[in-house]
Amino acid sequence: MIPHPVPGSAVGAVCQHRSMCGRYATTMDPETLYGVFEAEPDPVAPPGTGMYGGDVPRPRYNIAPTDSVAVVRVRPARDDRPEGRFVGEARWGLVPSWAKDLSIGSRMFNARAESVGDKAAFRSAFERRRCLVPATGYYEWQVVGLDAKGKPRKQPFFITPADGSVMAFAGLWEFWRSPEGEPVVSTTIITTRAPERMAAIHDRMPLVLPASEWRDWLDPAIEGAALQAFLEPTTPALVDALELRPVGAAVGNVRNDSAELIDPVEPLAVG
Repeated sequence: MIPHPVPGSAVGAVCQHRSMCGRYATTMDPETLYGVFEAEPDPVAPPGTGMYGGDVPRPRYNIAPTDSVAVVRVRPARDDRPEGRFVGEARWGLVPSWAKDLSIGSRMFNARAESVGDKAAFRSAFERRRCLVPATGYYEWQVVGLDAKGKPRKQPFFITPADGSVMAFAGLWEFWRSPEGEPVVSTTIITTRAPERMAAIHDRMPLVLPASEWRDWLDPAIEGAALQAFLEPTTPALVDALELRPVGAAVGNVRNDSAELIDPVEPLAVG
């Protein structure tokens, strides 16, 4: 059973102000990703990078901002090849093309659906460079009470499709080149308001797109009202299919990255 915040108390208050989504997992192998998203390896990924299109990557159970992550992008058509999707690498935390250095990306790992089309850092990418961010699930922390010293007690949850399917977060990508000429592809995850079922844990959640919307979301020709329509909150069907799984406190340390992090545990008592 999911602990619920106590109205009018400190329980749950911190959750409304924490950044979201700041930790997630992508545990499927490359072949699964290629199949689910009808995509190919990155055609320009250098070998030996440990990412999609290079060496076979290991599963990631505790991805944090500034990590390299898998994203699904569209490869434009050329005379010698048709348009297609590919799974490539991006740095999590969007770095606008006009940024002076990479540091801005450390706080640009989320973009709010309500303002993504207006913010200077995201507007161009929203209009022309959209992507999908594959995920097995994401983590969120709920304050369930206070300890003897008055500090918040937090229960982490792994939020994942109950049927084991792959989620696709709505994302944006950007290309930046350092003063030394080093190219960097970066990404951000769009968030939306959480429905009542999720709001006991956090008032925001990633914008999850159903497979029926992937093609148009990736299509840079989609614009105007048709593009804005994607920013509606995650559909009830997708939300209802999510398992809210209490997990252990070890996920709070970004150095931990193993399958045990997503194992269910007995949740902390509320109060």
